[in-house]
Amino acid sequence: MQAEVKQRAFGGHWTEAGEGTQKVQDTQMKGRGELRPLFVTGSGALLIISVFLGLSLGSVSIPLKAIVDALAAGPVVEDAGTGHKILWTLRFPRVILAFVEGASLGVAGAAMQGLFRNPMADPYVLGVSSGASLGAVLGIVFGAGRALGLWALPVLAFTGAFVSTGAVYILSTKNGRTDTWTLLLSGIAVSSLISSIIAFLMVLFRQRVEEIVFWTMGGLSRASWRAVASAIPYAVAGMGVLWFQSRALNAFSFGEEAAFHMGVPIEKVKRRILWASSLTTASCVAFTGPIGFIGLIVPHVVRILMGPDHRWLMPVSALAGGNALILADLLARTVVPPLEIPVGVITSLIGAPFFLYLLARVRKRGM
Repeated sequence: MQAEVKQRAFGGHWTEAGEGTQKVQDTQMKGRGELRPLFVTGSGALLIISVFLGLSLGSVSIPLKAIVDALAAGPVVEDAGTGHKILWTLRFPRVILAFVEGASLGVAGAAMQGLFRNPMADPYVLGVSSGASLGAVLGIVFGAGRALGLWALPVLAFTGAFVSTGAVYILSTKNGRTDTWTLLLSGIAVSSLISSIIAFLMVLFRQRVEEIVFWTMGGLSRASWRAVASAIPYAVAGMGVLWFQSRALNAFSFGEEAAFHMGVPIEKVKRRILWASSLTTASCVAFTGPIGFIGLIVPHVVRILMGPDHRWLMPVSALAGGNALILADLLARTVVPPLEIPVGVITSLIGAPFFLYLLARVRKRGM
């Protein structure tokens, strides 16, 4: 029996049901498995469409031929036209950064939901977002830009994210063992405390309130090639570590005790997932501010469509998360021209109702 359970966990065809419904669910999993290549292909095709829409549409529309010509010509062209400059200076880095950060949030969300065995978990559950926000707010109110220039907010946000994550980890770890429920509660408590500190700073520095609020809404207006170059290594490293834990996350679905008997080093895997998720999420928040619901909704929907095998769930969540953030940023730039709405507002307006729909659907099934 243990060998069969282990095969299900590490082979991808695993469930949490008893034997009475196992045959039905095995059939469902087999059907989903046959459709996985189709989902991957569809996600890749949608990504290509999203990228070209993100490059083409905006305050200045650029035709497809001009985009192809700009790609072929490269960034440095003598007497380059306005469209070429807009593409290489503004839109290319913005679309690439949107994909990188959306993919990171999608993968981190899938890992968090697998670790906590809860589809309502997201990458910000460890206080990463609140810690990064506090770091950025401190930089805003005390004028850190004089010392660090344009890198002031990303550096301080990244530092704040890791300090808050470290505090949550220390609070939830005892004798080398990290309890996931204590981790969750510690993250909520630390986030609440930091939110109160931010509110207190906003009261003290009222002249900076507009700048603080705008940053905490999240956005890609600060995208640049330097930001892209800085974000990609963190994203690749974090997502790579998380993907290599996919088999262990499959085993975690049976519970920590069952995973331990399958030979999974529980505490080592927890630490890898926690810190890799924090790394990718901190990088996202540092360059874009907190952007909600991408890491919550995207992996949840992908899991419904493809099943819970993390070896497939994570790559497709990366593609879907990148797609989602590119399209959300496109809406932010074009829905009320010439104004630009913070992309975090767009993701919340779309994600919150969809989340409530999923919540009602789960509750109805439970009844």
